Amino acid sequence: MSKNGQSPDAIIVGARCAGASLGMLLARRGRRVLVLDRARFPSDTISTHFLWPRTTAALARWGLLDALAETGCPVIETVTMHAGPVSLRGRPEAVDGTSVMYCPRRTVLDKLLVDAARVAGAEVREATLVREVIRDGDRVVGVRAVDASGEAIEARASLVIGADGLSSSVAGMVGAGMARSHPSLTCGFYAYWSGVPVDGVEFFLRQGRDILVFPTHDDFTCIWVGRSNTEWSAYRADIETTYLASLDPALLARVQRGQRETSFKGTHRLPNFYRNCAGPGWALVGDAAYHRDPLTGMGIGDAFLGAELVADAAHVGFAGDLDSALGEYQEALREKTGAVFEYTLMSAALKDPQPQEALYRAIAARPDMVQRLMNVLGGTASFRSLFNTRVMGGLLRQVS
Repeated sequence: MSKNGQSPDAIIVGARCAGASLGMLLARRGRRVLVLDRARFPSDTISTHFLWPRTTAALARWGLLDALAETGCPVIETVTMHAGPVSLRGRPEAVDGTSVMYCPRRTVLDKLLVDAARVAGAEVREATLVREVIRDGDRVVGVRAVDASGEAIEARASLVIGADGLSSSVAGMVGAGMARSHPSLTCGFYAYWSGVPVDGVEFFLRQGRDILVFPTHDDFTCIWVGRSNTEWSAYRADIETTYLASLDPALLARVQRGQRETSFKGTHRLPNFYRNCAGPGWALVGDAAYHRDPLTGMGIGDAFLGAELVADAAHVGFAGDLDSALGEYQEALREKTGAVFEYTLMSAALKDPQPQEALYRAIAARPDMVQRLMNVLGGTASFRSLFNTRVMGGLLRQVS
């Protein structure tokens, strides 16, 4: 399988946030790219789909932010974090001059990225299922797939990239092991509601539960209700009752004045891990490489980050030592996401925030500390820059 009679430089399996973005970036650098996905677009997928400024900044760099705005997705101006009885309101600082936030439906965002990959020159084949990788010794050199008509397809390339999500089949085919792994801490369901007023995005952290509220396309509000993973069986047995009972009273009153427009979607498969994400002739990107609980809303941002890192590594590697360049990508990904990973593990434990009430009140009394918290939430500052004994001790002394 080839385009214009030439084999691709890279084959990307998966065409959502990580795969389509990577295909676009490589094609813009003059590389021949083949992107394969079992879905047809537009297509939905389970996702909290929130875009912090570090995420929209990537779209701005790629020239796609205006296109997203034109889809009618509402602009998000503020973030409110409800930690126990304390509410902290603000917004993260701009990243590369971009401060806007959005929560686009994946049917819209993924299609926008797939179209951008095609415009850049990547060949995108939908409804195509990859069955196996092709090896030359220990090196991956291509894939075998089947299209919607049942036709067998074979393609070879210098690099095969798995961008096929949490349960990556490519990861299994290449034997990518876990470098670090923690079990799922939460589970949850979400739905889209009409008639539910919302002011920006809201995060509720409660003992044993987390609630995320986002405005999105079609004047809908996306509301995720998470519980401890140990509660999955009971939650699934009576979704609506558990979902509504988990809401704070004021939010429940808003929801009851609205109307649920979709069925509930949910999962308990939310592991926290890093896979080994590079090897001879192959790489992993997005959730295939690194996954964490969705509570922090950073999945899409990390997918974009991974796409840029792989594009940079491949661009260098194609002209020299590809395997070495991909190894550097793996190290860079872990370095740049390590703080987010640790913060996610801490937050997703869903511990009672009540013992921290004095600390949150002290933060709320200091605009500079609220700003620092917003930057931590947005992933542009390490949680250790705020949640450390020196800073927290100083804040508590000021209010004692």
